Amino acid sequence: MRVGDNTAMMWFKYFIFCALIFAVHGVSLQLDDINATAFANEIKTWVKEQRETHTFRQMINRLRIPPELQNCDWKFYKGEKAKSICTICEGIFKTFINFRRQGKSDEFIENSVINLCTLLNIQTKRVCEGAVRLNMPIILHIVDSRENLTANTICGTILESKSCPLKDPEFKWNITLSNDAATIIPDNETEEKMKIVQITDIHYDPLYEPNGNANCKEPVCCRKGQNTTGTTSLAGYWGDYQSCDTPFHAVIDALTQINDTHKDIDAIYFTGDIIDHGIWETSKEGNIESLMQIYDKIKDTFKNIPVYPIFGNHEPQPVNQFAPTYVTEDHLTTNWLYKLLADLWINTYNWLPESTRSTILQGGYYTFSPKKGFRIIVLNNNICYSYNWWLWYDPQYPANQLQWLADTLLNAEKNGEFVHILSHMPVSSKSCIKTWRDEYLRIINRFSHLIKAEFNGHTHNDELVLLPSSDTTNGYIAWNGGSITTYTKLNPNYKVYTVASSNYEVTDYDNWMYNLNLANKNSHERPNWYKSYSFKEEYGVSDLSAKSLSNWFNTAVKNETLVNKYYKHFYKQAPPSLEADCNLNCKKQRFCQMALTTENACNNI
Repeated sequence: MRVGDNTAMMWFKYFIFCALIFAVHGVSLQLDDINATAFANEIKTWVKEQRETHTFRQMINRLRIPPELQNCDWKFYKGEKAKSICTICEGIFKTFINFRRQGKSDEFIENSVINLCTLLNIQTKRVCEGAVRLNMPIILHIVDSRENLTANTICGTILESKSCPLKDPEFKWNITLSNDAATIIPDNETEEKMKIVQITDIHYDPLYEPNGNANCKEPVCCRKGQNTTGTTSLAGYWGDYQSCDTPFHAVIDALTQINDTHKDIDAIYFTGDIIDHGIWETSKEGNIESLMQIYDKIKDTFKNIPVYPIFGNHEPQPVNQFAPTYVTEDHLTTNWLYKLLADLWINTYNWLPESTRSTILQGGYYTFSPKKGFRIIVLNNNICYSYNWWLWYDPQYPANQLQWLADTLLNAEKNGEFVHILSHMPVSSKSCIKTWRDEYLRIINRFSHLIKAEFNGHTHNDELVLLPSSDTTNGYIAWNGGSITTYTKLNPNYKVYTVASSNYEVTDYDNWMYNLNLANKNSHERPNWYKSYSFKEEYGVSDLSAKSLSNWFNTAVKNETLVNKYYKHFYKQAPPSLEADCNLNCKKQRFCQMALTTENACNNI
């Protein structure tokens, strides 16, 4: 289970339309056990007549989610389970879409969904109520606006697998890509190096309470108001390995550590996610307050050091929801967020030039050249997330940004510019709709000779993604920064990259972190940050070019020592994660996630 994908996915389970997707985890449900149409009829009877039939009770009892399985990621299911998940998803959506088509009110549907959410043990009633009421206005607006929207399209968008294919032709689109031969750009004649710090996934929780309840049975714990009599798992002062986010003093300590320790920083890449995981009780006002508080502190700490920020999937209200910019109703639009951050980044902090404003307002993406021959491109690929309900509303809206990316890279090639790309979600993330991934990889393959590195966050893990080029001379590397938050079962970290000014390739990086257990045992002192490893030294590579790392990958996957090292760093040396049962084959599967190509040494694992 990938931590970042799982955490961003988690709130979706609290929206009951798809609740039963997750309910089949522990019950070995087969397709023949519960027919989707029959189950939909039972839900209809239960909602309309306010009575539970014997069959309905049997289905609920069989499908109720065990607490220990609530956070499992359904995207990796195969065979019978995958078919069951899709069948149940479509059955439930058909039921509630039909209710809406029949004129049922917002309140009627909301209350029915909340009751079913609680009945199925998706979450506590408090969480069910909050998540449903936050998201229902968007869902119902989309259902009302798209008369041809079907359960097949919705479930295909969310699940998008062989068992649950997305067949809607509106989701099939292509961008226009130059077929001209790549123009190779010569390296600059310089030995100079740059130092770039990557900070990502802060997830600041303004409600964090040291000694609060760290095992609260809600999506995020360690918060004020969750402490109960008999609590045995107490939240640590600096954070907690349980499902807890970051207290403000821990955010301040991380920023202070970076500023005090690394005096030669040339730039900071901040790859998104300031807002916490309390997805059932967020508010626009609360998000604005947290965003301004953290960004103010970043500016105050680093003064005149350039910071290049991006949007995380937690920044909008509610989480994950990036509406097309032509959706302007106050309770639906995302335009307030684009304007807020454009004003902060450009006017208040002077991190970005005025030329970036127009595309930030169009969708949260931008580009500029900080120096001749070097271009930074920042994407908002959160719009392609399968949990962004607005995909159902306008499936082709994400194509605009990718066409802009292709055009921007073509201009960069003509102008002789090397490129860094920043995006919150890794290119390997299966949470983005397939069309976006396919078109994005088309662009990357065409311009891999320009793109010297990509920087991502989202997963909270220390990992990378490799995409070897077909001509073996170029390739593509995406570096993940990990996270400041410890959510879930991780230590905090940040990375310091050394970048060659000759071609802007990453030549090495240092990972910095601290042991959360030790920090909490000495809570009266600041945490002991330390350099846990440098990539070249740790893995014994001569350089970090795509070609070298591709060769290293095919050798390392057969080397138990290297696989164990990668696995240890993937979880940032956090004991609760490393103590989980995972044999060598299991660790190799984690290692193999870094390779996007199927033509590699992992095929036989």
